[in-house]
Amino acid sequence: MKLLNYTSIRYLLFTALLLLISGPVFYVVLDKIFIRAIDKDLVQQAKEIPLHISSINSERDLALWKALDNDLEIIDADSVLFHSNPFTEKKLRKDKNKKGNFRILQKQTNILGKNYVIQIESSMIEKEDLIKTILFIQLGLFLFLLLGAVGINYFINKNVLKPFYGSLTFLQQFNLESTIEEPLEMPKIVEFKQLNQSIQQLTTSVRKAYFSQKEFIENASHELQTPLTTLKFKLELLLQEQNLSQNQSLLISDMYKVIEYMDELNKNLLLLSKIENGQFASTEAVNITDVVNEVEEDLSLIIESKSQNIRKTFSAENIFLNSNKMLLKILVNNLVLNALQYSEVNAIIYISADNNMLKVCNPGKPINVSTDKIFSRFNKKFSGKGSGLGLSIVKTISELYNYKVSYEYSSGNHIFKLVWNN
Repeated sequence: MKLLNYTSIRYLLFTALLLLISGPVFYVVLDKIFIRAIDKDLVQQAKEIPLHISSINSERDLALWKALDNDLEIIDADSVLFHSNPFTEKKLRKDKNKKGNFRILQKQTNILGKNYVIQIESSMIEKEDLIKTILFIQLGLFLFLLLGAVGINYFINKNVLKPFYGSLTFLQQFNLESTIEEPLEMPKIVEFKQLNQSIQQLTTSVRKAYFSQKEFIENASHELQTPLTTLKFKLELLLQEQNLSQNQSLLISDMYKVIEYMDELNKNLLLLSKIENGQFASTEAVNITDVVNEVEEDLSLIIESKSQNIRKTFSAENIFLNSNKMLLKILVNNLVLNALQYSEVNAIIYISADNNMLKVCNPGKPINVSTDKIFSRFNKKFSGKGSGLGLSIVKTISELYNYKVSYEYSSGNHIFKLVWNN
């Protein structure tokens, strides 16, 4: 959820809650205020009753009073239930054929020697209409305030947060490989200005550290490669000497194997560093069937030396995968090489592929290591051979392109699966 939506939704929820609570409370308070005002007016009218009674001298005068005063009703005391306090009653309106609420105040009195109850009435229809009008006005005012608050909050925050989104875009587009440092805009708001200054300093430091590390790795690898190559060449010459004893030949052979291991380790570490530093950015539609065939051809000497056989099953002649061709070939090569090296003589390696999965299967004994550590660096429990980086390189390349690589042991076979989504 975006920050603007986050704050706006909370404004809406707060206002809705305020409306739900304040609406009924406001109605009750208004109702009580109006009833109190009506009761006060009824009491004032009741105070004038003795003046009217004093001027009545006959039944005719009483009948005339009843006819002229529409808000007053004179009832025999024996035919009505007397209330000492004002009360509300729903009764038929005199001007219309429908009922409405009336506020009534009763007074007991004696007129011409007879007991009467005088009822002073006040219609509450106008009061109810007025309350409804006020409530609608209140609702409209609340809605106006709500829309105004949300609108002002949205536009102000949008302008206030503009530098933040600029910083976010800068970080999203930040390229570690770029040598051009793009300056960030320094806004007027102090906090965002400090944030951009910190981001600028951080990106500059990260770039310097990255280029320094990259230069060191490349230089170290290059400097190591030259003496390793020289040592291999000289040991090869030494092995060709005819006057070497058997022990000397074995020692030189062991030294040669160690140097070969160091050479492979050096190359693999450099490759891992380049992959993690994003130096293989270019991608293309690579035909994975062609890659498998190329890898098989490259490893033909190893296959022949162990009298092994590779059986391939492809769901289609051409299966394309978006990747860097060099890295994909290294990935497939490491999987197939791993299967060849750790299978017995005359073993059959099965390779299958379809539109979203490559599977490499080879027979072998189970391994005493958890499957989540198969792809760890320098993990030699799987085989006890090699530099221990082959499967780690497979994992690193897979993560680079969001592939999913997995291992399982089933029915006497080691199975590696590479799954992707085109």
